[in-house]
Amino acid sequence: MVKQPRQQDKPRRRTCGTMDEHRHLAHLDPEYSRRRREIELETRQFIERYRAEGLRTGVVRIPVVVHVVWNTAAQNVSDAQIQSQINVLNADFRRTNADAGSVPPHFAGIAADARIEFALAVRDPNCAVTTGITRTNTATTGFTWATRNNIKSAAAGGADPWPSDRYLNIWVANFTDGILGFATFPGSPAALDGFVVDTEAFGTLGTAAAPFNLGRTGTHEIGHWLNLIHIWGDDTTLLNQCSGSDQCADTPNQADETYGNPSGIRISCGNGPNGDNYQNYMDYTDDAGMFMFTLDQATRMNAALMVARASILASDGLIPVTGGPPASDLWMQDNADDIGAEPNASTNPMWISDDIWVRNAADGLTNQDHQNPNGEQTNYVYVRVRNRGCAGAAAQSGTLKLYWAKASSSLSWPAPWDGSVTTPALMGGLIGSQAVTVNGGATQIVQFMWTPPDPSDFAAFGADKAHFCLLARIETSPAAPFGMTSPETSSLYANVKNNNNIVWKNITIVDTDGEGARFADVVIGRFDRERRAMRLVFQTPKRRGHSLFDWGHILVEFRGDALRAWAKTGVKGEGFERLADGRLFITRSGAELVGPSLKPGAFGTLHVQFVPDGRRATGAQVFELDVIELDAKGRAMGGQRLLLKTMPSRKHLSCDTQLGTFDGVAWVPKSLGSCGPCCRG
Repeated sequence: MVKQPRQQDKPRRRTCGTMDEHRHLAHLDPEYSRRRREIELETRQFIERYRAEGLRTGVVRIPVVVHVVWNTAAQNVSDAQIQSQINVLNADFRRTNADAGSVPPHFAGIAADARIEFALAVRDPNCAVTTGITRTNTATTGFTWATRNNIKSAAAGGADPWPSDRYLNIWVANFTDGILGFATFPGSPAALDGFVVDTEAFGTLGTAAAPFNLGRTGTHEIGHWLNLIHIWGDDTTLLNQCSGSDQCADTPNQADETYGNPSGIRISCGNGPNGDNYQNYMDYTDDAGMFMFTLDQATRMNAALMVARASILASDGLIPVTGGPPASDLWMQDNADDIGAEPNASTNPMWISDDIWVRNAADGLTNQDHQNPNGEQTNYVYVRVRNRGCAGAAAQSGTLKLYWAKASSSLSWPAPWDGSVTTPALMGGLIGSQAVTVNGGATQIVQFMWTPPDPSDFAAFGADKAHFCLLARIETSPAAPFGMTSPETSSLYANVKNNNNIVWKNITIVDTDGEGARFADVVIGRFDRERRAMRLVFQTPKRRGHSLFDWGHILVEFRGDALRAWAKTGVKGEGFERLADGRLFITRSGAELVGPSLKPGAFGTLHVQFVPDGRRATGAQVFELDVIELDAKGRAMGGQRLLLKTMPSRKHLSCDTQLGTFDGVAWVPKSLGSCGPCCRG
């Protein structure tokens, strides 16, 4: 049974019923046990195969519905309190929480951005407008552990869930016997799937009460929903309390849960000198005492999204319904906050679509995250096509065309996509086309095989020679404007922004283990017939938390005859300093470089060097830098996103040697099986 607090009114120390709910379901339903074993095996296979890729490049946004089940007016938590919980989840899962800097130095190197965000749904299961909140006045004065699942049933005095393959269900209600919350693991029955929380442990406002008034009960329980296990391995009923595992090799083996808000180093299970990672969201400390996930936990959550909860990636719960049920409309998403409107009102770049991803192997349905392509080898490009219509609406058909081009901040339409630019080598062209038919409210993933050109043909581009970008277009008519809302012009950026059936992918991934500088190159040039002045902006996305400039600094060097000549004439602008060797030191986000015009056909590369300065251990994060080209009026013409993926250095890895089982599946830590950095002589 769930450990009860000393006071029976409201708990003063953390309680979590997830493992008890799991064991209860396993006892009642052999099919649930089978699903859990299958999911666990698939999860470990996914992690073993993709661990080296580190954090995912894209960000997953999960639609949330909050069911408020209330008996007294005080229990009917406000919209503001609900939003405060969503804000906490977004901060904690993205590692932008205000107390992220409280992670002690010996664990700061493994703290991670999980690349997961949450938002209240704006479309309900019936394709109607919603706030993402339901409110049910119940006759039940207080729920207990014995009646916990009544909250998930309208017939029993609660609220029915929305489809769990499209929404994360959260139920908020009054519990009278000490339960703070509980969640369900992936594989649970759809009628029960989600997270339940007491009104006094929800959000940061209103009914939220100390010491559980910082929203961390939600972070902890949704960690379970994404297949995380308590950090001590839930072996407290066993004789050997160091035998269990949380299936994450970078968390120290820990004997038991931690209560309150401790400080200092607490050693158990021989995990010195650093001791227990009680600062972890998956321990039992008070809200103020937990403020981190680790890289392996982030990897495990990503595996849950790819293996067991993949359907939520295609949910339309965050696509608005305006002016009545939307008609069938094929579209693709430009960026995470694109809602399909034309033009796209997002202030984020138009060249970062997660609806296009490349895999070096044919595994893009299993792992829907982007890799940079390998030149002269077979790669696989995946494109997700959506239908904005309601579920059950008529299907719509079209032709999906996929193009490639040499990555550049200066791309235009139709050159170089149509293959008309051939200097110094073919700069772009059609990869292929396929017919698509997508039902209302549904999605379809289309695979293309692609062998990029010989990278040596692009040697003039230096380190950027093997990097390309992709454009996907859906044509719903055989004649111009091919079904586009806005006829296409030479401005690729405008075409993508104005038409929801065109998306663009232009990303360079730079990996680092924190032990040295890393490089990337951006092609700069004139690939159209216009001669115009060059204006480049270096921009980091605006978000709370660490930025690229907290990790280190950026050095820029001009390469190629055209750009060297440009640099010698005197680059003007702001936000940079010129070094004695001619390189530029970028001092801040928003730095702008302005120079004379380049003639048509002139090009070169901007060599970007990322150098860590060692001011702080950033752990596992993805830092973003957009190199944006502007026209004379300051409008974006194009750009390239550079992603710097930091990885923990070996000194931060845990030498976790426990053996154990979970759901009946034996586990051996990877550090033992592969004789990695933790091997002992």
